[in-house]
Amino acid sequence: MALIHRMVFILLICLLPAAAAGDVVGLSDREVQAVADPVLDNILAGFKDANYESYSRDFDNTLKELISKEKFSQTRTQILDKLGNYKSRTYLGFLTKGKTTMVLWKGRFDKTGEDVLIRLALSRRGDRNLVLGLYFQ
Repeated sequence: MALIHRMVFILLICLLPAAAAGDVVGLSDREVQAVADPVLDNILAGFKDANYESYSRDFDNTLKELISKEKFSQTRTQILDKLGNYKSRTYLGFLTKGKTTMVLWKGRFDKTGEDVLIRLALSRRGDRNLVLGLYFQ
């Protein structure tokens, strides 16, 4: 019996790093979209209002370090100059890459007649869904 307890303890210790690294945010389009839409809504509202705190609220620490307030301001200006203001989006689906969920939308902006691919990389960490990456292509 002691051997079983020891093996369970070792198994739990081995699984802790995987749990800390995160997990996917859903297994179906409905589940993923229910998580991702509010996150993207918040990001886009923060972007529109030039509010870094709102924009980066759901970013993981690494992404917050990469996109500082200054970098946000520069990137925001570049996107507004090139694409214009966000108008709408259509959910396309998601991909699972390891413990990360890549969520895809077709976006529309007012300065371009072309579709813009919006990609949001999400991972479930504890009780939070955190943004690992955000891309406008």
